[in-house]
Amino acid sequence: MRFVYCFILLCGSISAMSKAPAPGVALPENIGVHTEKFIDTKRDRPVLVELWYPTDRIGPIDQPEDPAWEHPKEIRDAPPASGKFPLIMMSHGHGGDRRDRSWLVEYLVKSGYIVASVEHYGNSWRSYNPLLSLRFWERARDITFALTSVLKDPYFKKQIDPNRIGFVGYSLGGMTGLALGGARAQNVKEVVVKLQESLKEIDSELVQQIDFNDAQGSFGDKRIKALVLLSPAAFIYPAHSFKSVKVPVALVASEGDEVLPFHEHAWKVIEHLAPARLKLLRDKVSHYVFLNRVSAIGKDVIRQEIQTEIIQADRLTVHKEVGDFVTAFFKEHLR
Repeated sequence: MRFVYCFILLCGSISAMSKAPAPGVALPENIGVHTEKFIDTKRDRPVLVELWYPTDRIGPIDQPEDPAWEHPKEIRDAPPASGKFPLIMMSHGHGGDRRDRSWLVEYLVKSGYIVASVEHYGNSWRSYNPLLSLRFWERARDITFALTSVLKDPYFKKQIDPNRIGFVGYSLGGMTGLALGGARAQNVKEVVVKLQESLKEIDSELVQQIDFNDAQGSFGDKRIKALVLLSPAAFIYPAHSFKSVKVPVALVASEGDEVLPFHEHAWKVIEHLAPARLKLLRDKVSHYVFLNRVSAIGKDVIRQEIQTEIIQADRLTVHKEVGDFVTAFFKEHLR
């Protein structure tokens, strides 16, 4: 896992329904959760998706399998509430997983959205594979495949409004979002090879095993109508590629980002893309602030830099600021 983490580090790492609810009509307050295990047979690749959604059921509260993080109260496999809801696709960062930003899910679901968070095979902590991790373009394909699968899923297809689909990507997930918006990568192999000069973890034999021909392809998905990028990675995109992104973009970043330095990544997007909404966090806010709060159990297993870069109380404050920012953006652009 260290090798791609270092690679990133050196690269720089309500609208509630189709119709608005009538005055005085409250949205369901409870959060349902359901896991789907899809298989993309064309790529022989598993695509694991966690779905959260409004539900009228009131319990029982689920005991999640990943207790290292604090999660919202959720009800496993509860029936979705009636009505049509917008859908938000989500993509995690390097070495993360589909549930490590469930704090943001709570804001979205309680504002009337269904959320589908994809776990990228080979680039999550459960499935880490350095060969697969360098195939960045497979992440965009995961999102497109998952979106198609969820829209057909009998569990949700009656509840999703296919004309109102958004995306949230964190770190490498932000890079994934740019691809889905239409940006095209360039010189990906050259970027990786150049890093070998200073980073021994990138083995030349490993790089030679990768076919980079697909890396510069187009992975835009026109079904996605709005993008939120949280501290996005941008190292594989030339400046001119951002002109191809035509959907509204909201960007949140920290000027003190210690993993993906602000001026090499977020600022590059800001300068050439001109986001519709922009939120810059105070100087000392860590790259890891976008992850969940660490639980008492998690303090023994989560890496120290994730725990100590920002105290838990501050993380909660930032989460509220960002949660309100994201829901306001989607309310405006997924009407």
